[in-house]
Amino acid sequence: MKRFKLVFLVIAILIIQIGSPVFSEEILDKPTNKIPVLTYHHILPREDITKYNWSNNSAVISFEEFKEQMDFLYNNGFYTATLDELQDFLNGKIQLPKKTVVITFDDGYLSNAIYAYPIMQQYNFRGTIFVIGSVANKEQLIFEPSTLQFISTNEMDKYTDVFDFECHTYDLHRMDKNHKPMLVSSGRKIIIDDLTKNKNLLNADYFAYPYGYYNRITISYLKESGYKMAFTTKNGYVTKFSNRYELPRFSVTPYMQIERLMEISLGNNL
Repeated sequence: MKRFKLVFLVIAILIIQIGSPVFSEEILDKPTNKIPVLTYHHILPREDITKYNWSNNSAVISFEEFKEQMDFLYNNGFYTATLDELQDFLNGKIQLPKKTVVITFDDGYLSNAIYAYPIMQQYNFRGTIFVIGSVANKEQLIFEPSTLQFISTNEMDKYTDVFDFECHTYDLHRMDKNHKPMLVSSGRKIIIDDLTKNKNLLNADYFAYPYGYYNRITISYLKESGYKMAFTTKNGYVTKFSNRYELPRFSVTPYMQIERLMEISLGNNL
């Protein structure tokens, strides 16, 4: 009789365990209320950075550093949101996991395709490249680490499983003769024509300000041209209270230690 009761108790426990839902830590975790947007530029192996004198350029990080950072995000279960998802988050249409980051690249360097793309594809990560249309709208040059090349619009389809391509102006990523940013100093027609040209070239909805320079008139031109969000170079997290045309980002430089990237990425988990 005791043996029968013991067997019955074991069966009852198993039935309760099977019938009870199993919640992972991720499911129990609350959705995020702030999202770090990371900004990268040019990527080269350490050997090439030294060999070709890129060491003093704050826009160039090593492939080894980039891989270490992507490894950290992957091994810690981060979700890489697209800009469409970020916009839906801002508009209250979706929630995003606590461990969410947005990965962006400015200028459209070919090194993003050579070095960032394979790692991000392996980890099923998504990212956005803000493209300068005038240099992208040319034939693809062969990669050469001693100089700069850009991803050609003719080649972009190869990378769309990882990258979305958005606007960094068509030909206003320059300073004028008075050393003022042309996106701010140029006349209305020049700016509107430039923004429209790159929007049509890339089918772009989102924008990143060259050098981080803009003003309220710039924002009005972006709205008039049909852009839905724009990104600055100011540090900070994107929240539902952020201005859609003044979104902050964290710039990743060669001087940023992995511990700092961890702190930024985990900031919405502290």
